[in-house]
Amino acid sequence: MSSLVLIDAGGTIASLPDAQGVLVGRAGSARLRDVLSADAREGVVERQAYAGLSEDMGLADAMRIVTIVAQAEAEGVGGVLVAHGTDTMEDVAFLVDLFHAGQGPVLFTGAQRAASAPGCDGPANLHDAVTVARDPGARGIGCAIVFGGRILPARSARKLDSSGPEAFGPHGSAIGRVDDHGVRFTATPRRPAPFAIVDPEPRVEIAALGLGSGPALVDALVAGGVRGLVVEGFGRGNVPMDVVPAIERARAAGVLVGIATSCIGGGTAPTYQSGARLAALGAVGAEDLSARKLRLLFAVALGGGRDAATAERLAREWLAA
Repeated sequence: MSSLVLIDAGGTIASLPDAQGVLVGRAGSARLRDVLSADAREGVVERQAYAGLSEDMGLADAMRIVTIVAQAEAEGVGGVLVAHGTDTMEDVAFLVDLFHAGQGPVLFTGAQRAASAPGCDGPANLHDAVTVARDPGARGIGCAIVFGGRILPARSARKLDSSGPEAFGPHGSAIGRVDDHGVRFTATPRRPAPFAIVDPEPRVEIAALGLGSGPALVDALVAGGVRGLVVEGFGRGNVPMDVVPAIERARAAGVLVGIATSCIGGGTAPTYQSGARLAALGAVGAEDLSARKLRLLFAVALGGGRDAATAERLAREWLAA
């Protein structure tokens, strides 16, 4: 039986209700290994990376998970499980995937219902993640989210339901399923070459646009000193035409700029006038990445003090791989 490292990274699966019944982060270890059956917990070593709720995590907290994963890989373990809060699970899973070079799977899971609630789903999800991690088909899949019976690659997984047990999708992007009859893989995810581990650049932000949005938010973020900026636009990566000059000003100021869509599927392309103008200005299209994930790709590409031109090249190479 392969050895596994279980990382306790807080979140609902490790949370506790306060005196008013409001869920709060646990101060110490949740001892999640103990919820596994005796057979499942054999060979599982638990390590703690974070003890709060995931909406409070920062890049430094996420990088502790990256470090533990790298250490586990160097130790030759069969795989890594990360019990994590669902609010930022897709972000941290993707960040880990940007750095993960090994063949052992790194599987994120968690809960929508706390252990104190009837019908808590954390133990079932954790058992599923162990089952997937020990399946030979999981070798080489990189980083994935195992939740509600689905196995979703970190690149495409997004939280689609704020409270239901099938929190993550899109279902069409699943690479497999897991249930009481075992694991069935149906696809192999894309795995571009990983980045060397560096501290991500924190000064990367997202400007989300809506009907009638103007240039003020983009200009304010540039004036505030961002090094990278992701504009979340409409459709295929379109923006109001009066926002285009602000993006041009951002580029002139040396800011790495990307354009993403708020849509779940379809990705970006310079099909319409504003999108074509942005492409001509050098904005990086997110393609299939969400704005949150393009932001993390930019943060890693800019990490280690790399300039915008180098970071743009690295981001484009990663997207094209």
